[in-house]
Amino acid sequence: MEKKDIELIEKNRETNYDLDRLYEAHVKLDSEVSELESKGFLTPEEKNHVAVLKKTKLDGRDKIELILQTLR
Repeated sequence: MEKKDIELIEKNRETNYDLDRLYEAHVKLDSEVSELESKGFLTPEEKNHVAVLKKTKLDGRDKIELILQTLR
């Protein structure tokens, strides 16, 4: 996420519940993906889980982007 997007999110999180909820989920998913990918080896199940997490994260990012467009 770009710095200007993060700044806009931080500025509007307190007044926009959806943006706050989506951003929190995005950060959590990012952390989960990073944690799993930092392992030296992933089982097939873990690889599938990472793929699901990334897809969920991308879907959330798309929703965040729609909100940000209305705030710009």
